[in-house]
Amino acid sequence: MKGFSQHAGVSPVKQKNTTNVPLSEHEKKKGTSVIGGSTSEEINDLEMRIEDLNSDLKGGGKENLTIMQKGKITTQINKLKAQLEKIKNK
Repeated sequence: MKGFSQHAGVSPVKQKNTTNVPLSEHEKKKGTSVIGGSTSEEINDLEMRIEDLNSDLKGGGKENLTIMQKGKITTQINKLKAQLEKIKNK
């Protein structure tokens, strides 16, 4: 079928990732990766990242966070939530 990416030879790696929220330094240190693909996969990815960061803020992580680190994590959570709403409201 013309225009159908699965049959058009487009690899999943080259498909557009619409989350557009790069990993924060905290997420990079933890080894978090961005999952792209379908809209539902991107929504799931954003929701998981938000949950993980909230867990880290509540002490679920192994490290003690400084006030500055907590602020950066909160900022990242807000960016992820904004993008999640944007994707859901398309």
